[in-house]
Amino acid sequence: MKTQPVIAVLFPGDMGTQIAKALINHDFKVITAGEGRSERTLRNIKDSGIIDTRALQDTVEQADVILSLTSPEGSLKMAESIISCLKKTSNRPLYVDLNSNTPALASTIEKLFSSINSPFVNGAVMGASGDVPDHAVIVVSGIYRHLFINLLASVFKIKDAGEKTEAASAYKLLFSMVNKGMNALFFETMTAAAHFGILDELNESLEEFLPGTYQDLAKTTPTYPQHILRRIDEMKGLSEMLKSENLPNIIACGTATTFERVSKSGIFENEKPEGVIETLQYFKKLQ
Repeated sequence: MKTQPVIAVLFPGDMGTQIAKALINHDFKVITAGEGRSERTLRNIKDSGIIDTRALQDTVEQADVILSLTSPEGSLKMAESIISCLKKTSNRPLYVDLNSNTPALASTIEKLFSSINSPFVNGAVMGASGDVPDHAVIVVSGIYRHLFINLLASVFKIKDAGEKTEAASAYKLLFSMVNKGMNALFFETMTAAAHFGILDELNESLEEFLPGTYQDLAKTTPTYPQHILRRIDEMKGLSEMLKSENLPNIIACGTATTFERVSKSGIFENEKPEGVIETLQYFKKLQ
C-alpha cells in the first residue's frame, strides 16, 4: 500500500458519511462513486469533503481500501459490482464489508473475492452513526483483518474477532440478540399493558424500579418506527444462524416474531417519535 492510502466509502449514507469524515479528519483521501446516487447522498459527498470520482470503475481503480456500507440486503450485489470492476483492472484493494451480514452471506462474499485473489475483511459496526468515531466499535474478522486494524486503529475503536471470516457477523448478531431481545420483551409487555389499559402506569413502574434497564431501552426504542423491518431481518438471520449450528434459537425466533407483529399492526407507520414515552403511546392504538 501507498504511504497515504486512498479509501473508498461505498456509500456515504448516515454511517458512511460519519466514517468518511473521521478518515478525512485524519488526513486520509476519501473517494466514492456518486453516479446514480440519490440527492441526499450527493449532498453528503459534497458537504463532507469526499472526492467524487463519479463512476464505480474509476473508484475501484484508484482505491487502496474499499469500505462497503450499504445494507445486509445490498451487500452481495455491491460485492458483485466490485468484482465486475476488479476484473477490468490489475488493482486489488482491500475490500472491507461492514454491512452486518449473516455468517453464511459473509462466507459467500469472501469466496467471490478469493476467486480473483483479492483480500477481503468481514466486519460490522457496533453503534449508531452518531457514535462514530468516539464510541462506535468496528468488529472485523478474517485472515486479512490486520491490514485494516494496522491502518485504522488510530481512527476507530476496532475489535479483532479473529481469523474465522464469519466471526464478526456472529459477534454482531449475538450482541444484537441481547439488546433487541430486551426491546422485544419491552414491546410484548407494552402490547399486553395497552390491552389491559395500564400502559402508562406500568411504564412509570418500570422506570422507577428498573432505572438502568429503562435507560438503555430509552436509547433504542425510538429508533424502531423507522428501522423495525431491518430489525426483523436481523433477528431472522440470527435465528437461521443458530438453527444451522444446531444451537437454541427460541429467543431469536420469538424476537423476530414480536417485531413482525408490531410492524404489521401499523402503529409505527409514518411515525418519528423523539423519545421512549412518545414511542410507547403508539401501543395504545392496539386497544
